[in-house]
Amino acid sequence: MLRWAEVHLERLLSNYRTVKKLCQKQVYAVVKANAYGHGSREVATFLEKNTDVYGFAVATYEEGAQLREAGVKRPILVMSSTLKEGKEFLKEYKLTPVVYDFTELRLAKELNVPFHVKVDTGMGRLGFLEGEWEELLFQLKKLPVAGVMTHFSSADEDEEFTLSQLKKFEGFVSLLKKDFPDLEVHAENSAAALYRFNNLLTHCRVGLALYGVPPEEGYPELSQVMEVKAKVLTVKELPPNYPVSYSKTYRTKGKEKVAVISFGYADGYPRELSNRGEVLINGKRCPVRGRVCMDMTVVSVEEVNAEKGDVATLYGDGITFKSVAEKTGKIPYELMCSISPRVERVYFELQEYNAESAAGAV
Repeated sequence: MLRWAEVHLERLLSNYRTVKKLCQKQVYAVVKANAYGHGSREVATFLEKNTDVYGFAVATYEEGAQLREAGVKRPILVMSSTLKEGKEFLKEYKLTPVVYDFTELRLAKELNVPFHVKVDTGMGRLGFLEGEWEELLFQLKKLPVAGVMTHFSSADEDEEFTLSQLKKFEGFVSLLKKDFPDLEVHAENSAAALYRFNNLLTHCRVGLALYGVPPEEGYPELSQVMEVKAKVLTVKELPPNYPVSYSKTYRTKGKEKVAVISFGYADGYPRELSNRGEVLINGKRCPVRGRVCMDMTVVSVEEVNAEKGDVATLYGDGITFKSVAEKTGKIPYELMCSISPRVERVYFELQEYNAESAAGAV
């Protein structure tokens, strides 16, 4: 195995407990986009087996079907697909759709399946706008409404706006509850879990924090769940003034020993880290030299005793998705989701393991 991602499920469990204590509500674990690159089947089945997680939130009906086929039994909320494409999945896999416009509402009525309704309180994305709420409330009467939701756009940076969204949402929920007193009510994402909301919300939807990335300062301590590693393909000493990688963006100043890592932008290592990134080899940080390539990255190993077959850590041991995101102008979500399917996931439930056995032979 030349490149792999270690997914530490015991850290996921610790993060879940932290989030549950923070929210003090039922938790929908967000496992869309292959659980942000961590493996949706493995994450969901582990959480279902080891926690009181209420259910799971996905983006598409296909994602929900995959979880059911993996044996997941708890509720699965499909947040951003259309009922036209999902009607074949709904009853077979017992999925719960989110209805966000009148076309979807009409289809939900025809299919007669329980659903959650989404209102737009300031995100400008999916959801019924405030001017549609009166008509919406009228049409919802006697339908199998199981829940109501909205989405906070800026909970990690704008408390005033978030609270204004909550106030709008509270007004709609109070009207809807006249006909549906036992609704599931949810809006909190990872960042909003820091707020001390009233008893309006019954559930929270958490993704980022589960995977060990704090959405903002002041968040309780979390553990990064994924570590990404690759083998050193070769080590060589380059002569002075020697160009490295495409476009000759780096030249050695004197003789310089470099290692070629079996990991590139096709694997999910951002090209923005060209001449800027660092990897860990044998406990020392090694700077990236030249452009990140599709399948390989060159790093300086002048300060470390590196050999062919050594393990390079691209994320982990202090190199966090958040710190790399800040360096590249990206966000942690994007970096995690970008780890390619050709990077094999290796799952650990125990804290102690043998990294060499995970990596296999060169």
